[in-house]
Amino acid sequence: MYNILVVDDDKEIADSIKIYLEEEGYNVFECYDGEKAIEILKKKDIHLVLLDINLPDINGFDLFEQIKKY
Repeated sequence: MYNILVVDDDKEIADSIKIYLEEEGYNVFECYDGEKAIEILKKKDIHLVLLDINLPDINGFDLFEQIKKY
């Protein structure tokens, strides 16, 4: 099973994406800021990240650069 991380500060959008992907059989983790995303990436084997660019704590582009390390 594939693990997908959804990172979006809009909870409704993140929840909607999570529901759709889970219905398709994926294991989905969601979070609403970059710091939590990094925590999840350190603990879980994530195959795909769906990333919002405008996050409250860290720019999505900067977070992307950090994600490449995992």
